[in-house]
Amino acid sequence: MATTTVDPKARKRRRKTRTKNISPLPAIVASQLKADQINLVPGKEHVICPDCKTWTPITGVLGNPVLVPHHTTPYHDRTTTPRRCSSSNRRITLDTAVDAWQTELTERIEVSATVASRRPTKVLPKPKTSQAPAASQLKPVPLSAEQIRQAFRKHREQCLACKGEATGRDGQPLPCNDGQALAVTFLRLHRQEPKRQAVRAFFARERRRFDRQYAAAARAKRTSEWAAVLPRVAEADENRRAVPAGDAPTEGPAVPEAPWDAPAHDRRQAELGKQYAARALADSAA
Repeated sequence: MATTTVDPKARKRRRKTRTKNISPLPAIVASQLKADQINLVPGKEHVICPDCKTWTPITGVLGNPVLVPHHTTPYHDRTTTPRRCSSSNRRITLDTAVDAWQTELTERIEVSATVASRRPTKVLPKPKTSQAPAASQLKPVPLSAEQIRQAFRKHREQCLACKGEATGRDGQPLPCNDGQALAVTFLRLHRQEPKRQAVRAFFARERRRFDRQYAAAARAKRTSEWAAVLPRVAEADENRRAVPAGDAPTEGPAVPEAPWDAPAHDRRQAELGKQYAARALADSAA
């Protein structure tokens, strides 16, 4: 009778790390975290580690949930010197229901999507607008006969009533009030233009005369002010030139200007030069 052999089968290993080591750090409370900082999907429980800010799996969900041992860098960053995170095997209190977490996460996603849709994708610079002047700062622009004449000519080119092409129900041509007002204004300004030019010339002459008088008065005032202070300036100069009795510390003839013993002075200077050179050489060697 033939015998059949059974192939050996490897024992199924545990999928999650089991350890009795518990971190001494205080437990993480799930209700104090934001909905986007934790994942409570059954079988995919993850949380952002408060120390290394990386997504870390949660083990022992049915018993005593803790964070699995992990490094401070994400798993896809292969570093030669990995460092164990201090929150490894840290307890976490899952006091939030999965339904409540899912509802809060959905609301946060909807709010963030709404806010993102309200924000422009490109920040446009705000155009700088000049501040409008106050009513007291507005300066009226004087009208001239030439400006009114050009406006009247442009109006006649565009107005049908001025051309005689606009007629009423009775077939009579319609008058143009705007054209009439422009014509009257042009005639008035044309009649007043010589007087306006004379007034402008008079004010220009007066302004130039006032400027000349102001410059002459300023020059005379400056001359009189200098004449008033000249005596005091002369007195101060005399007092400054006065020399008290005795030799002055720096200007008196008793102050020696050359050393008493020139050879000894030269020898001393040579010795000082050698000492400075030796000191500099020692400093450079050190």
